[in-house]
Amino acid sequence: MQINWCLKGIAESSYFGDAEAAAVLSSTGIQSSWMWTNAAMPCDQANVNAQAALSASALDDHVNNYAKVARNTPYISLSSGCIEYAGSTRPPLTHSAMRTALRFATKGGKQSGYLFRCWVMTGVKPAPELPGFAEEIRDLNVYAGFYPYHRQGEVTAKLVVPRRQIQWVMKFDQNLQPVVASWTSPGNHYLSNSGFVDPDRVSNVVEVIS
Repeated sequence: MQINWCLKGIAESSYFGDAEAAAVLSSTGIQSSWMWTNAAMPCDQANVNAQAALSASALDDHVNNYAKVARNTPYISLSSGCIEYAGSTRPPLTHSAMRTALRFATKGGKQSGYLFRCWVMTGVKPAPELPGFAEEIRDLNVYAGFYPYHRQGEVTAKLVVPRRQIQWVMKFDQNLQPVVASWTSPGNHYLSNSGFVDPDRVSNVVEVIS
């Protein structure tokens, strides 16, 4: 297991504004489309159905056929950035997580949006059906079939990124510059999460006592 810091960009819209962005830190976390679509489902049934929605084929659709599953995918695209091999005579290329996340947040520089910083746990082997762990699909040693999107540096969370794992949110305009939101104060564009738990709390393995 390892910890991955990630960024998530979410565009501003008629149903996601300053209040909803703040609520991500205080209550909702970052939810997948599956969670939004099935919000009215009774909790016990949602627990069963949500886990049943996780599979290798569902993850493949999320990455390679997103338009088909956008309204119901149980996965959440985050970006951690990546390094791209550029040949033996050139240094590798760095693809920034910030740049990728802001592109999604602003829909390619066309509107305002929100940037969240969070952490997730990933394993070293594929486990797309296992909740609680994200998939590091930017690692082509593990997910070679997702190479067309390698430059996005994607780490894919499942169902929800809990609010305790989200450190802050900032609002950006179409020019990729921080802008005033309802929570900002002079000289500070961040909204920090008072309930955030640092990943150092879970970074060591404790063996079972027998």
